[in-house]
Formats: sequence, C-alpha cells, structure tokens
Amino acid sequence: MAIFKAFFVFLLVLLQACANPSIVNIKQDQISNIQSNAVIFIPRFEGNPDFVEESTDYFVSFLEAKLDNRIVQGSVLRHESTDIHSGGNLAPDEIALKIARDKGYGVLIMGKVTSHKTWGSLNGFSTIRIYDVQSGKRIANFHRPSGLLIAHSEHQCVMAAVKRTAEDTALLF
Repeated sequence: MAIFKAFFVFLLVLLQACANPSIVNIKQDQISNIQSNAVIFIPRFEGNPDFVEESTDYFVSFLEAKLDNRIVQGSVLRHESTDIHSGGNLAPDEIALKIARDKGYGVLIMGKVTSHKTWGSLNGFSTIRIYDVQSGKRIANFHRPSGLLIAHSEHQCVMAAVKRTAEDTALLF
C-alpha cells in the first residue's frame, strides 16, 4: 500500500510540473488590416542569454519556411543590462516600433525566451508579441511552455517552446 501512495505522490508531482499555462490572444479584427505582403521585422529575442540567439534564428527560419512574406531579422534593440540578463521584460515596444516604422516594415514580432529548472523538472518558455507597425497596436500574443513531458536539457525545452510559438505565428499569416 505504501508503494502505491508513493507512486501516486510521484505521479501527482510529475503532472503538476507539466501544468504550465499557455496564453493565446489574437485580435482577429486587427489581423485583417495587415497586408498579405507585409514585411515582418523580428529583432533578436530577449530573455535568457544562453538561448536568445539560437531561439531567434530558429523562429525566423521556421517562419521563412512557412510564409511568403519578406522577413527581416534584426539585432538587439538595447544594450543589455542586469535586468535583461536575469530574464527581465521585453524592450519597450516603442523602440522596436520606431525602428520598424523608419524602415517601412508592416509587422513587428518581439520575442522572449526563458527556462525553469528545479531538482525534478525542466521547462522552457517562449513569449511572442505581434504588432501592426502602422497603428502601433498589438494584434496578437502567445506564451507557450515547451509541452514536453520528458526533456534532457533546458535548451531542448526552450526550443520546443519556440517551435510552438512559431507555429502559432505562422497560422496568422
């Protein structure tokens, strides 16, 4: 009987470790205002510095394979402070929107990647915010955990989460 209780507790802890919420918020009425040939600007993701470069590359590559739109991959939007290195918030959208407007881009996609590691669990997270550059309005945002039940590294988890948000984003265009 004690073995069953221990197994049940272990199973409960395992399932709770996997119970991370996803957020999907799409403003359909504003998506329709985006031109089908809009140039998409994606500055370098922010968040955990161990994953930002590869995550941005992976996200952009995924979209390039799925969309006909021209995609411009940008560099970092601001100098990195301690806040960014510790996983702080995204750069203010005004900075990226100004760059996108000055270059004549139609859509801005900003991203952030983070991870979580404890004794018994690993997870990665990807947050994407999509803006109509002309209006400056956020038209969609996604936050996805990796969705993996078993993983070997934080990197694997982060990349799985990035793939999920890239799939979400590709469906909008």
